[in-house]
Amino acid sequence: MLVNHELCVGCGNCMKYCALGAISIQAKKAVIDRDRCTECGSCYRSKSCKLGALTPEELDWPRLARSIMSDVTVVYKGIAGRGTEEMKTNDVTGRYKDGYSGVIIELGRPSVSSSLRDLEYIAKIVSKHGGVFEDRNPITAFMSNPSTGEIKPELLDERVMSGIIEVTIPNDRLIEMVEAVLEGSKHIDSVFSLGIACKIDKDGNIPARNILETIGLTPRPSYKVNVGLGRPEYKDWG
Repeated sequence: MLVNHELCVGCGNCMKYCALGAISIQAKKAVIDRDRCTECGSCYRSKSCKLGALTPEELDWPRLARSIMSDVTVVYKGIAGRGTEEMKTNDVTGRYKDGYSGVIIELGRPSVSSSLRDLEYIAKIVSKHGGVFEDRNPITAFMSNPSTGEIKPELLDERVMSGIIEVTIPNDRLIEMVEAVLEGSKHIDSVFSLGIACKIDKDGNIPARNILETIGLTPRPSYKVNVGLGRPEYKDWG
């Protein structure tokens, strides 16, 4: 985002719409901290500046990655948002089959953000311990090597509002990966959240929950029941 200092009067209205506190008033003019700004565009879309002093910048690569991951209006390679449509749509997509779980790992949130370097750090751990990355995910699209979790070098110092790593993993490696990720989360400079998705078995049990409870983790269950509105495409439930 750019500030036209000939129009700006330093009113500070735009500051209220910056979740990361990247806008300050200096010498009676708005100034944007480019290192902190994730190019989410909220200050501009809010129409907080009645004088038109805010102008979206034409972003080049790699800075464009900030906008892709932070601006809800941007679509990148057919992928909108920070992750897939939702892990919870498994009844439609059939991503997670018997014996497998889906894992999401989110770094950053509004007011915090995350570097892609930290996302790569966690992605490498995930890959090392058996995770297979979701294809339709922007973090996967940023990778130079999805088999190892390596992100393109030019992106590593870019900051994003948040990033979500999504993988599928066999249940017999779930504990191994979760423990490694939890240990790795101690070494990142951002907030961290972990989500697990799986099919409920024929007896009504939740396999992933049962597995995680053996290592002292108690997930907070969140259920989604298909009532036919999604017109399920996935037929073979084994």
